[in-house]
Amino acid sequence: MSTSVTAAKYKHTPLRQAQRELTRRRIREAARDLFYELHYDATTVDQIANAAGLTRSTLYLHYRDKAEILADITADYAPRAIAQMERLPGPAPSMAQIDAWLLEVVDFVAAERVPLAILQETSRAGAQSLDELMFDLLTALGRNNPAFAKAARREPANLELKARATLLIGALTYVCNFVARGGDRDFASALLRTVAESFRDFTVSHD
Repeated sequence: MSTSVTAAKYKHTPLRQAQRELTRRRIREAARDLFYELHYDATTVDQIANAAGLTRSTLYLHYRDKAEILADITADYAPRAIAQMERLPGPAPSMAQIDAWLLEVVDFVAAERVPLAILQETSRAGAQSLDELMFDLLTALGRNNPAFAKAARREPANLELKARATLLIGALTYVCNFVARGGDRDFASALLRTVAESFRDFTVSHD
């Protein structure tokens, strides 16, 4: 049996597939940490390869470029982020409930080391439409809350309501990143209070 035939025979064995997935996971985890610390645009493929303990050529055996790595990270992360959004209490949550939920989201972002903003980076890299990503997040927030459910509707669309809800997600993203990165404690508290009040006002004024 020739070497090429032998290689092809064992290319898709369970062991080889497990090894391949292990390597891909090392690449994703290295890239995730670098994207979190340095930002997506500032991270190079060489940095990802070095952090994963691989050569650049080995990395390219698994991913075409860092945009594809980012898409894979997001595919793994997005369902958990959406599940976290679904935990927003409803239909008319109290300030105490919103405060508790916000702290859960902050802890989630810090533990994942993948900011919610990475979803926008994925869209910018061409992996998925930002409109679809936003629809998924709004739908998740609307699972228990009528105001966000209305904002997520495609037809008939309430553009003003959708705009307000979208801006709330942007504010939530900023606050989570600021707090998770250990920003000024007093300002972090003010940010959390302000975004909590904004969520409360939105949910009670559009139910």
